[in-house]
Amino acid sequence: MDKDIRTITVKELNDYVKSILENDQIINNVWIRGEISNLKHAMSGHYYFTLKDDDASISVALFKTYANNLNMKLKDGQEVLIKGKVSIYQKTGSYQLYAQAIEDIGLGNIYLQIEKLKQKLQKEGIFDSKHKKCIPVRVERIGIVTSSKGAVIHDIRKVVNKRNPFVELIIYPVTVQGETAPEEIKRGIEILNKYGAVDVLIVGRGGGSLEDLMAFNDERVIRAIFNSSIPVISAIGHETDTTLCDYVADVRGATPSQAAEIATISLSDNFIWLKNRLKGNYVRLSRIINEYYLNLDLKLEKFKAFSGKKDILKDKLRVNIIGLERNFWRLMEINQRNLRHQGEKLHLLSPLALLTKGFSIVYDEKKNIVTDIDKVNIGDRVNIRLTNGRINCLVEGKENIDGKR
Repeated sequence: MDKDIRTITVKELNDYVKSILENDQIINNVWIRGEISNLKHAMSGHYYFTLKDDDASISVALFKTYANNLNMKLKDGQEVLIKGKVSIYQKTGSYQLYAQAIEDIGLGNIYLQIEKLKQKLQKEGIFDSKHKKCIPVRVERIGIVTSSKGAVIHDIRKVVNKRNPFVELIIYPVTVQGETAPEEIKRGIEILNKYGAVDVLIVGRGGGSLEDLMAFNDERVIRAIFNSSIPVISAIGHETDTTLCDYVADVRGATPSQAAEIATISLSDNFIWLKNRLKGNYVRLSRIINEYYLNLDLKLEKFKAFSGKKDILKDKLRVNIIGLERNFWRLMEINQRNLRHQGEKLHLLSPLALLTKGFSIVYDEKKNIVTDIDKVNIGDRVNIRLTNGRINCLVEGKENIDGKR
């Protein structure tokens, strides 16, 4: 044997084959139709059986976690439609189907309809990742399109209140199964988009059978989610429940609780986000300030180049200031001299100044100035104002300047 030949162990081979199978997108989420045979129900709660058709067979394992979600009883000879993934059982090297959901074959036509619609929408590019919108970092209002009954709203509210109690929930109640459900769900998405009252939408229900989830495989609902300008998180019950809504939604939440976690940022994370935002603003502001100082330095350098001219302008400015000061004080002196002169003139015209020259002022009893002897009568009392006081007098007679009495 050539010593240069590279050898591997059986386990390495099986591990390698397993990784290939589990990374294959086609057989990692596949629907297979066949007949159950060799059915075994283990004490652990797991089911093991063979799925066969006329030409081939494959071993199937249905673990207890998924078996608990069955809404039917398995039996040999039963035709079923199985959803699952293909992998390898490493100990024996045999590959098998790991079932995640099983439906009676009577539902086969429904699956065919869903698959036909899925292929149609895929060709249109509706499921393409390039159309996916990002969930906002800071969400203040969450719109919820779901039934007003059941645990969905309770589960979402519980998670949101725990992570960030300041987030407001806007609930648009709809019927989530039955004939009217697709139109109601579509309408709810459109109304919340029309009024723009929320930052993100959660669309979903609390799980169920294939028939229960058909509203979320309806083309009207799919297109409403695709046309939504608000990011949409799908939340269709349990982790094993997958609908076409999950493909078109911007993000899939396996459960309503997980959808609430995706939609909200915790207060501690929100604090970190704000801190980083503030730090980023500080960096940008520092850069602007540095650029401003750099620009200022350049202008100062240009200004220094004219320092000689600056000194000349400075001397001229000093001379002008001295001239202004001199003119100011000269004008002040002239104004003061004029004021004194006008004050002297006013003093000469003052009645009090006339009293110093021997003149007096006569008032009648009503304190009116007497300027005419006809204004008083004999017997009236008058008051004479002099420089340093007053004289009260009684009129005993009066005589005109021409001597008439």
